[in-house]
Amino acid sequence: MSETLIHSVPDLVDVVWRPDLQAVNLVWHSEYDEGTAVRDAVLAALAYANEHDTRNWVADISHSRAALSDADLAWVSGEEFLSAMRQSSIRRFVLVPPLPSTGQDTGWLADWEANTLAAFGEGRSARIVSDKEEIRAFLANAEQGEQE
Repeated sequence: MSETLIHSVPDLVDVVWRPDLQAVNLVWHSEYDEGTAVRDAVLAALAYANEHDTRNWVADISHSRAALSDADLAWVSGEEFLSAMRQSSIRRFVLVPPLPSTGQDTGWLADWEANTLAAFGEGRSARIVSDKEEIRAFLANAEQGEQE
């Protein structure tokens, strides 16, 4: 099966359905936008996930050249975003962290898993993973845990 393009903003983000991972995958080329493109991409991903009862979310910022704008950082920390995530079908979150070549500050990664779980509520799991096979294993193990 091939990927399905859900949403795209050139040089910012591609949102795709990954059947091999059973995941909505947001591949960020940059996270910085002065308009609503970040929010639009996230909401498009959530709409697709909810429509298709998708449980897995992979946010790949490994090649992102710039962090979120102050306005988008406030939005992803705010109630609109958090409420949308809590009410979504998403149960497992994977963050593929920025590579050193991006020059991004990665100090916030140490607390990402705990902060994500606290913000999104019970019944969810979150991991920072760079290795593709580890991503597959994490998502596959979570799937098996739901079926037991």
